[in-house]
Amino acid sequence: VPHHEQRTMEPTAGGEMPFMRMPHDTMRLGLPGAKADVSHLGKHPVELIQEQGPTKDVAEKRAMLANLYGIAMPARMDIESQILSRQRRLPGLPSSRLGLELLTGDIDRFGFESYLDHPGDRPDMPRMDLHSVMEAKMGLNQMPGYGPGSTR
Repeated sequence: VPHHEQRTMEPTAGGEMPFMRMPHDTMRLGLPGAKADVSHLGKHPVELIQEQGPTKDVAEKRAMLANLYGIAMPARMDIESQILSRQRRLPGLPSSRLGLELLTGDIDRFGFESYLDHPGDRPDMPRMDLHSVMEAKMGLNQMPGYGPGSTR
């Protein structure tokens, strides 16, 4: 019989509190706690709200706009967000996507990603000028005859 099956609760005569036949083996089974006994409950409600919150909010906002202004309003906002998400600066320059943040309402949110770990703020990140980034994007630095020391 495996060790975990021996750890059962046996009822006593007279309706008294049950007792464990085998003591809890902390080294093999870990610390005893209430969470192991209620593992059937699933995730915490706050964790569910954090996971489903942003997508649920967007769906509710689209449904509200469709009810108020008609089905064309969410479709128009989708087209505008597609247009604004395609607009970028030249390669090598950071793009803030301010228009898309204004349209989606993300400009009002201030989270950890707003001020922590910007790639442009890191001292170990290589700084490339606009011309070298554009040459790499167009493949000009890979072609024979281009680059420093080449003769044409």
